[in-house]
Amino acid sequence: MSDELEPPPPPAASGVPDRAVLRRVAGVALLGSALEWYDYFLFGAAAALVFGEVFFPSQDPAVAVLLSLATFGAGFVARPVGAVVFGRIGDKYGRRPALVATVLVMGLATTAMALIPSHATIGVGAPILLVVTRLLQGMGSGAEYSGASVFAVEYAPPNRRGLYGSLSAAGVYLGMVLSSAAVLLVTALTTDEQFASWGWRIPFLASLVLVALGLWIRARLDETPEFEREIAGDGNPGPLRTVLRTQWRSMVLVAALVAAPLALSHLYQVFALSYLDEKGYSPGLGTLGLVIAGVTVMITAPLAGLASDRFGRRPVLMTGAGFAIAFAFPFFWLVDTGQPVLAVLAMAMAQGGSVGIAFGVQGVLLSELFSTGARYSGAAISREAAAVVFGGFAPFLAVALSTATGGAPWPVALYVIGLGLITLVGGWFAPETARRGLGSRPPTSKPVEDASPAT
Repeated sequence: MSDELEPPPPPAASGVPDRAVLRRVAGVALLGSALEWYDYFLFGAAAALVFGEVFFPSQDPAVAVLLSLATFGAGFVARPVGAVVFGRIGDKYGRRPALVATVLVMGLATTAMALIPSHATIGVGAPILLVVTRLLQGMGSGAEYSGASVFAVEYAPPNRRGLYGSLSAAGVYLGMVLSSAAVLLVTALTTDEQFASWGWRIPFLASLVLVALGLWIRARLDETPEFEREIAGDGNPGPLRTVLRTQWRSMVLVAALVAAPLALSHLYQVFALSYLDEKGYSPGLGTLGLVIAGVTVMITAPLAGLASDRFGRRPVLMTGAGFAIAFAFPFFWLVDTGQPVLAVLAMAMAQGGSVGIAFGVQGVLLSELFSTGARYSGAAISREAAAVVFGGFAPFLAVALSTATGGAPWPVALYVIGLGLITLVGGWFAPETARRGLGSRPPTSKPVEDASPAT
């Protein structure tokens, strides 16, 4: 259950970075995440629109779409592996080197996707190469969002951790906006045949430029003060062992807290494109809807972070989960009208409310629920393990549920409600962390003999 909010600790004058540094931190969290998740969401859009035709030809278009979306989900299998590998780097050697590594892995994997020949050219080798590069992409993303959140929260003033933690969420959706805009631009400049043949490769090739920009952005800041104060020089040999032995309660809790925002973010991005296509909307409308929805999340996520600094993390998170439950059926009612304006409105409301509010407070919760020495590993591993269960195959399950009932949307709406309930219950049982110091011991763990006192 919740803990009552305590007065915020007064920030030490020497412990809070100046405004110029904080602006650069905000840029790293926002733009760094945007550049990296451009790669990840680009795959999702292409999986829904063109990969079925290019890499998984089938006489049944529905089968091709299912195989394509299953490949999208395969990236989530690699995300916990990336969380373990880069989480250890982040906790042992520093947050910054881990974040630089994730940029390289994701960016180069995405560029390689642009160079894969089609199934018509090399046969079964084409989908195999696509899966391999998707797995590499998944490894990089497995530590990106959590790492960017930890980096920003550890730099932030104590009374603004929620806001700074939300910037990586806004950056994720800025990446979605950039990838959707890139697809929208290319589809507008090419015919359907040209887009399927070579046009889709252009946004993937552009990733190489974004890799260079992402590396430049992340090289401009020093290591976080929290890491330098608590960990640097101590070796920190076993962050994974620490988090599994002493902070497993936090890991279980995180799985519930992220269930709805993780699954629904991908369901409303990937499945929604296929559903709009089934209903006769143009591909351009679906992509436009993603752009508007992404901009909406870029507004609601920081507002949710600010609200969590004032009212606490739990009530904001539970508000987002409640919205997801309430809007499950109205989303399909609006799309099924056949009116483009209402369909776009449905996408914006689903993302902005169902995802944006809960996602906006997720970054700071991930950081506050784990100790400094295991924060990167704990946040990344627990979130990405939940991503395998709830996130990666959400579009696949949604398509399968809808197909099994002849295209009816009600099973998918019930699925959305179930996800919202999981996060709502998790928020109810979560401790309130808004007025606690980051410190060495998280609020859900019991003291151990060698634990440092919480600050």
